[in-house]
Amino acid sequence: MFKKLINGFIDQPVFTSLYAADFFVLLFHRPPFLFSVVMIGALVAMSMYLGQKLELFSK
Repeated sequence: MFKKLINGFIDQPVFTSLYAADFFVLLFHRPPFLFSVVMIGALVAMSMYLGQKLELFSK
């Protein structure tokens, strides 16, 4: 599972950098409320896209 996840991040470097930047800005910085809501929405959308793309738990 972890190898598939790491390979998915390596295959899409722009997506990975956007995901990491969004996550760490929300984790370590306190942006204005409306901007943080948009960023959380983007983080959820990216996580859902990554879950669909990698199918980590496919049978």
